[in-house]
Amino acid sequence: MNKILTYKQQKVLGAIRDYVERQGESPTLADLRARLGFSSSRTVTQYLDILEEKGYLVRRHGFKRNIELLNADGAWGSTISVPIIASVGCDDLSVFAAEERTEFLEVDKKIVEEDSGGIVAVRAVGDSMTDAGINPGDYVLIRFTDHAENGDRVAAIVGDMVTVKRFERVPGGNGQPGMVVLWPESKNPKYKPIVLREDFKIAGKVLCVIPAMHSDISEIVPLERW
Repeated sequence: MNKILTYKQQKVLGAIRDYVERQGESPTLADLRARLGFSSSRTVTQYLDILEEKGYLVRRHGFKRNIELLNADGAWGSTISVPIIASVGCDDLSVFAAEERTEFLEVDKKIVEEDSGGIVAVRAVGDSMTDAGINPGDYVLIRFTDHAENGDRVAAIVGDMVTVKRFERVPGGNGQPGMVVLWPESKNPKYKPIVLREDFKIAGKVLCVIPAMHSDISEIVPLERW
């Protein structure tokens, strides 16, 4: 997996991809400056420097159209951009999931299959899911769905808070209503299951976990309005 992109880095990368798809060749600096509305080619060059450093492209010096797009395996076309929208709590329900799409991950299409429009990445907070391989700062890919089977790891909304836990639905008996249990996955005894009736919502199911060691967010380019 390549390093994380900020919103504006991803927008520059998207402009390059779109140009290549439409024109069948890479854009020049002048093409990108006009397309993105930058006031100088220097700003374009700074973005290209960052994208090259992060492994999204290479430039073949000595050529006017010298941008070659790459993915994590050295070829272009098998990854998609997944927005990072929020942080979710793995300790308790104290982390609010605000949808701020300011960063992106490039993820292999084989992971997200055909459901790319319904997949987002969230940051894990807390260590109540460490036995499931989810550690603080990791990125968790979530597929949007309101359905889950027992044993699924889910992002569940309780009130206006979000938490990642293992899902279990317990049927009722003797006229009593059923319950939903959100289980932590940690040997630490301080973490307790969250027992609910039906006053919550499943936001999605956990697709995979991207370890925090891959995260590297930087933005050193002077920002322009676009």
